[in-house]
Amino acid sequence: MTILTALILIYLAALLWFGIRGNTHDHTIRSLLTAGGATGAVLCALSLVSTIIGGSATLGIGSLAQKTGAGAFWWLGVGTAGLFLHGLFVAPAIRASGAITLPDVIRKLVGPLAEKWAALIIAVSWVAVTAAQFAALLALLRAVSGGALAEWLYAALAGAIVLHTALGGQRGVIRTDAIQAVLLLGGFAAAAVWCVVNRPDEVAALPRIPFSDTFGAVDLVKMLLLVGITYVIGPDMFSRTFAAKDGATARIAACTAAPLLSVFGVFVTMLALLNIEAAQPVADWLSAASPLPEVIAAFLALGLVSALSGSADTVLLSAAGIVEKDLIGGERVRAVRLWTAALGGLAALSAWFSGDIIGYLLMAYSFFVPGVAVPLLFLVFGRTRRAHPALWLTGAVLGGLGGLAGNLTGESLWTYAGMAVASVMTLAAIAAARSGSAVRGVSQDVA
Repeated sequence: MTILTALILIYLAALLWFGIRGNTHDHTIRSLLTAGGATGAVLCALSLVSTIIGGSATLGIGSLAQKTGAGAFWWLGVGTAGLFLHGLFVAPAIRASGAITLPDVIRKLVGPLAEKWAALIIAVSWVAVTAAQFAALLALLRAVSGGALAEWLYAALAGAIVLHTALGGQRGVIRTDAIQAVLLLGGFAAAAVWCVVNRPDEVAALPRIPFSDTFGAVDLVKMLLLVGITYVIGPDMFSRTFAAKDGATARIAACTAAPLLSVFGVFVTMLALLNIEAAQPVADWLSAASPLPEVIAAFLALGLVSALSGSADTVLLSAAGIVEKDLIGGERVRAVRLWTAALGGLAALSAWFSGDIIGYLLMAYSFFVPGVAVPLLFLVFGRTRRAHPALWLTGAVLGGLGGLAGNLTGESLWTYAGMAVASVMTLAAIAAARSGSAVRGVSQDVA
């Protein structure tokens, strides 16, 4: 048995132990999805790091570096900016709303039909996001183990992720996230330090500015709009804010986690650029031909496994909770657990049929951003605002259809057009809601 296999088996046992023990007593959906709303800033921050740094931020950045060079850093760079904005201007507002899911916020500000729309989009999109994490996990295990062992390890890890998420709920997810954040930051830091010490000339020759002929300012703006906004408005960020003790705690957690994303982004981009000719620039640091010492390679692999597991469980629980509470309209804890198992099983199986990590995520984001994130951003940025239901929903639907058209045709212009339409309609919906409130107020005064 190799060091890596032994570490993965130990990790699997720890995942189940810390993820499940003592957590099956959650008897309300609020407790299951928010861990009782009593989580401190440190645990919330570590959980955010573990959630955000997944397949796209590791193996995905490796593939992106082959296309854009140092510009791959911006996949996490825009996340840093987005998470800061979430902490400063969104987290306190939504934490005070009393909601427990992202569509629940929309219900309170717009109405039940808008809640159903958002729940439907997120349910579809977040299954794709979960699938991306499982696809990355399978690709990693095939790269470092190969053969039947990789398939068995994948099945065991995927099963453990789904099981501990279903039974442990948010308490178990946050607790395991904290451990996973330490492992992934430590594993990548160790590999990066080894490169600096042992390959100083190659490190010194790397570009200092993350722009190039293949990734310029226009590309950055596009990434900010399509990816960065998911860090400002996203079910996973919202779930951590709802789990925090209060709005101030949520703000501190987000602003603590944000700079860690950039630090990690430097680590993973450096490793990718130093191994750019490999088939998979990040995963191939773990191949038999890798110059990394076996122990450091094993801990880097464990960090990668932790990154993928930590993203999958959070996304999965968010999707399952939204399906039960917001799409179906139920409050059944047992149903959330069953939805977690069903959606997790579907996402885990899909990894055997497609391994396009960034493709999965861009498909999800192109639908979610113009259809939910953009129209919601105007309602919760700085403070909560109500919106005219029909106008807001019209804008959200048109935005989502624009995103869907962009994804099906490959023309991103459709997605940006959807975002523009959703923005204009949302502003009109806010103005109409204010006008209606003013008219009602005058009528009451006259009466």
